[in-house]
Amino acid sequence: ETAPTPPGRTLLPTRQAEQTPLPHKASGTRLRASRVLERFETKMPYTLYNLYGSPPCATVRMLAKHIGVDLELKDVDTFKKEQFTPEYLKLNPFHRIPTFSDDGFIIYESTAICYYLLRKHAPDSELYPNCNRARARIDQALATITSTIQPHYFKFMKPLFYELKKPTSEDLKEFEENVIKGFEQVLGDGNYVLGDKLSLADLSLVAHLTLVVELPLLEAQTSQKLKSYYERLKTELRLNRTALNTPKADTKCWETFNFLLKDLNRTTKSYYSDNCKRLLQKHLS
Repeated sequence: ETAPTPPGRTLLPTRQAEQTPLPHKASGTRLRASRVLERFETKMPYTLYNLYGSPPCATVRMLAKHIGVDLELKDVDTFKKEQFTPEYLKLNPFHRIPTFSDDGFIIYESTAICYYLLRKHAPDSELYPNCNRARARIDQALATITSTIQPHYFKFMKPLFYELKKPTSEDLKEFEENVIKGFEQVLGDGNYVLGDKLSLADLSLVAHLTLVVELPLLEAQTSQKLKSYYERLKTELRLNRTALNTPKADTKCWETFNFLLKDLNRTTKSYYSDNCKRLLQKHLS
């Protein structure tokens, strides 16, 4: 039984009504709205709990710039021990930096964050090529840096920056043996970690080399091989707009080292009194 048709109106047969398309204008409006929403969603920034001067944080920020991902930075003041607050420990129970949030989905450890961003936004990126052997080499380099070299790296840097403690000759010798030679092994004999192509491993290596090469204190310990690699990549990433073969990334390449060097300046200016800065400068001269 069907409802009566109101006067003056014609009821379309059911099959005809089902086949009647939506007006073109309405469907176009919906499509445009969908595209606007999609653009809005991809532009929504992620949150990175960041420490300026930290190579792992710099690695994540470098990658984000290269693949065109916006990050909202929330600086963690380690001098105030903000990484040990209950609020931060809820995000990262290991009180390490960086920590990353994608609308409440929390990731810590810089390598895991980088993999997440690559898989979500740049699955075909040459920074992590779709080749098992290439990925194995990248993974090996990242694991070596974070698990083998980094503990020695921070053991040396922490007293220097947090305590203004001048390193002894034994400290410098240990740094050269465990860090400098370690970085040389990671780099190998090629122009890049993979030999002939820039990869995620290079971003991590360069981020760690910034403090090493830019500090006059370590000039004698730093090999010419690492200095040349660092300076060459600095030039390439600033000037070579096709280094990554990714249009979205090309416009960002030149910024990479600008903000890394700002890290060094900002660390000194933000955390030390004038007296401490003079003392630090004396140590580094």
